[in-house]
Amino acid sequence: MIRRLEATDYPALHRLQQRAYQVEADIIRVSDFPPLQQTAAQLVHEQPNGYVYCLNEQLVGALTIEQETITRLVVAPEHFRQGIAKQLLRHVLAKHRLHFVSTAAANLPAIALYQQFGFQQINQVSRNAIVLVTLKRE
Repeated sequence: MIRRLEATDYPALHRLQQRAYQVEADIIRVSDFPPLQQTAAQLVHEQPNGYVYCLNEQLVGALTIEQETITRLVVAPEHFRQGIAKQLLRHVLAKHRLHFVSTAAANLPAIALYQQFGFQQINQVSRNAIVLVTLKRE
């Protein structure tokens, strides 16, 4: 089930993103990965807006947005490759005009997913040991 992200979801979202971003850090082969440094308190202060995917009342996926940008798309590692990210993207893109997303250039699964939804790479920058790509959807 997909529903709006609520403030009461923030602790579960923080735990979920820690697990999901650790997999991404492993994929891109970095140990100092900024999303992993976000504390639960910082996430609460951020007050992200978005949607969550729940199975049996457990948060297993989330997509957050700010203005026209996807700021976070995470899925519990044990639920990878089950279509959760696609369902979240489809749901959110039907409701919001989103045009931008950034991810690590080495995160090929994420890039392939975004390209399925019409996102194309427009920029690439290096930040510390991470090469980031920005993708845009018309």
